[in-house]
Amino acid sequence: TAGLRPPFEAQYETFRLSNGVPDKEILGNPQLRPAYSKETEYGVNLAFLQNFNVEYTYSEKRTTDEIIKVPLSAATGYVQQWQNAGTLEGHSHEAAIGAVILSKADYFWRINLTGDRTRQKIADLKVGAFLIGPSEGTSNTQIFRIAPGEPLGVVYGQSWIRNQRQLEQTIRTGRLGANVTAADFVRNEEGFYVRASQHQTVNEVPLLAARCEDEACTTNTTNFRIGNVNPDFNLGFNTTAQWKGINFGSTLTWTKGGQIYNYTRQWPFNELRDVVIDQSGKPSAGNCPALSADPKCPYKTGKKPSTYYSAFYNNFNPSDYFVENGTYVRLRELSASYEFPVRVVERLPGTAFRTARIGLVGRNLWTSTKYTGFDPDVTGPGGGNPFAYRVDYFTYPAYRSVTGMIELGF
Repeated sequence: TAGLRPPFEAQYETFRLSNGVPDKEILGNPQLRPAYSKETEYGVNLAFLQNFNVEYTYSEKRTTDEIIKVPLSAATGYVQQWQNAGTLEGHSHEAAIGAVILSKADYFWRINLTGDRTRQKIADLKVGAFLIGPSEGTSNTQIFRIAPGEPLGVVYGQSWIRNQRQLEQTIRTGRLGANVTAADFVRNEEGFYVRASQHQTVNEVPLLAARCEDEACTTNTTNFRIGNVNPDFNLGFNTTAQWKGINFGSTLTWTKGGQIYNYTRQWPFNELRDVVIDQSGKPSAGNCPALSADPKCPYKTGKKPSTYYSAFYNNFNPSDYFVENGTYVRLRELSASYEFPVRVVERLPGTAFRTARIGLVGRNLWTSTKYTGFDPDVTGPGGGNPFAYRVDYFTYPAYRSVTGMIELGF
């Protein structure tokens, strides 16, 4: 068991200056208690044939009185307050396999394989459901829903119509207009439904999906579950090898599954700065008359007007267009070094050194992924809540580095 202490500033009121005028921001809460965490862990460790070992651990964790910054009613005059508002439950699987492949006087080789999988959900919430995200002050980045029974890491946002079922449901809500049928729409070259009358014209735009919230469709919404940032599993491979004075080591990691919301890509769509907007690879329609004479000519080969792509910016509101596969494999570290024999070091003139070693260490040298952003290994800022988000929110990618090393010992 363990306790998580409230942040010191949570007991005080916080104000924000707006045009020189203080606005109420956070209502202090001097009654905050430490969160209480209880974890139960089961494990097994098996060693056999001298050179092999297997470990497995399963853990269950429950945190009550979770300290969360929650939204307040406007009647309080404040925007948020830290409260002991939630109960969080989670479980994890962790496994490790190690093997010494070779072990002699002059050489040694060991490999290790590790893996883990974690899932968490909100078991209880003492306030109404609300959304959180990487930027507290930006409402359209609040994409994770905090509600009882809700898994942590599910992304909510809008969805573009890509299939017949979505089209029929959206028509039923009335958001596409009155007296329209599925025949009034067509699936374009990029897999999105558009109005048939606008297809391959300067007015072509993708359409947002909607769904009924009850059987009679008296209410509807454009809010959907559009992604889940939780990986299926994480794997790590590590090996170390030594032959006489030569040492070699490497670490490879694999994150399988899970999705990333790419805000860093969404923002430039407002300024038409993305690779999809470069349509030079699409066939040219040749010389076209004025749009008034033939509105389809410039776009009949599949090229789209710039307004078509700027629609995906969607006022920076989250949509499934920017939810991407987060799977990646990365060579996190590769190292090689050579230790000189003692007899060689001792012969160095004018020195009292007994050992000498030189080497190179490379980090983040190679990554394989289908993710279009700079780096799939992202965790967005916490947004004032005790959760981390797998969101690409203008974070700087990890450096690729190569470091040289000279080590001398007495």
